[in-house]
Amino acid sequence: MPHDSRRVYATQRIRVSRRVRARASYVFAWCTDYRSDDWKVSRAGTHPRFQVVRLSPRRILRIRLTGREGRDPDVAVDLIRLDPPFRWHTDQIDEEELEAVDYRVTALGRDRSRLDVSVTDRWMTPHHLSRAETAERVNGAWDRYIGLIEARYRSGLPARG
Repeated sequence: MPHDSRRVYATQRIRVSRRVRARASYVFAWCTDYRSDDWKVSRAGTHPRFQVVRLSPRRILRIRLTGREGRDPDVAVDLIRLDPPFRWHTDQIDEEELEAVDYRVTALGRDRSRLDVSVTDRWMTPHHLSRAETAERVNGAWDRYIGLIEARYRSGLPARG
């Protein structure tokens, strides 16, 4: 719970750039396929539930509920703005932070692309992750996602579904 909901205790900016062995259009489609079973790609040990509402072809509202034994669930709300064919933006509000993320996919060749992710975290609690911990969390997540994208692309499966 925020210590003081009006105060920002820290702001952290993290940039991630990853080369992906898949077409840029495939990377965009995989990354923007928001569904209620997104928990399957969440980190081990954490299995949040997602509710996804498509407000329009370019606007998505996603609610993430993470259960806690004997307590109310943690809640995060994502407002996603798609800017096809290669950009999108997410504003996330949860109980401890405000997060804004900009994504861009760039084609580097027939079956290669680059994904650039720019994260700005505004922590609403004095008990927040350090910049190094945030960078480790973001980099670890994207290393995992890139592996999943490349494996699915190599297998010939569609990016969505």
